[in-house]
Amino acid sequence: MRLRIIPVIILLLSVIACDITPETYEGEPNIYAILSADSSFACIMVGKTTSVDDTLTLVPDTIMDTFWRDDTFEVWPEIVFPWNGVSGAEVSLKHGEESFSLTEDSTGYYSDSLSFHPGETWTLEVSYPTGEEITKETTIPGNFEITGFQTDTISTTDTLAWSKSNDAAGYLMKAFVWISWEDEDADTVYIDSAFTYPELLPGDSYSIPLEELYLWGDSLWFWVAALDTNAYDYRYYGEDRWDPDIRVEDYMHIEGAWGVFGSQTVVQSKSYVLSEL
Repeated sequence: MRLRIIPVIILLLSVIACDITPETYEGEPNIYAILSADSSFACIMVGKTTSVDDTLTLVPDTIMDTFWRDDTFEVWPEIVFPWNGVSGAEVSLKHGEESFSLTEDSTGYYSDSLSFHPGETWTLEVSYPTGEEITKETTIPGNFEITGFQTDTISTTDTLAWSKSNDAAGYLMKAFVWISWEDEDADTVYIDSAFTYPELLPGDSYSIPLEELYLWGDSLWFWVAALDTNAYDYRYYGEDRWDPDIRVEDYMHIEGAWGVFGSQTVVQSKSYVLSEL
């Protein structure tokens, strides 16, 4: 099993050629969108890559990511650069004979209320104000289900399993856990919740032992997404994007642009009580 997790927003540094400098680099099309069959909303992020010179002057956000490891909470800072959005683009999604023009909500973010269903094929068309034309297609993976457990109480000796999803190149799963503890001095019970670290599995894997997930807490539910080839490769190869042996075509699949246009079908289990061994 290979884990590949990357940020949903990408900010790529330019490759400086002999005739291009940070001052003259104008950026290349950069698109991010994952259509989801469990959603009635589409958001297409349309932007451009930025030069090294511009990146160094951007003001990033620092997000504190808290997680549980070795019987203690750890807090790690995560640096996130702003999205370099492009305003004034023409963005549309097409399904069959229907075409939907998306509205720009804020700079570089284009959206519409649309319903997506497993097995549908959608085409993205983007026209940049600077003349670039980008077209990409995705087929939403088919229906599937989490097979569940025999009882409402589970332990780390159990195995999570799901059925096959047609057109899925891989699966992304995580658990949402609740943990409670009592402050005897304040006579108060505190409840906290969080997603576990996501696990990425290939398309021929339909189960994962819970002992590999390092679960904690009192109760939880599972979230499993079947990813199309575009979304799966973007996650799988994306962590190694600076590896000279990994080509852009291996994981981005958008001719003339960086980023991803993919899709997923998501299923969610019921809640389970997590017992101690």
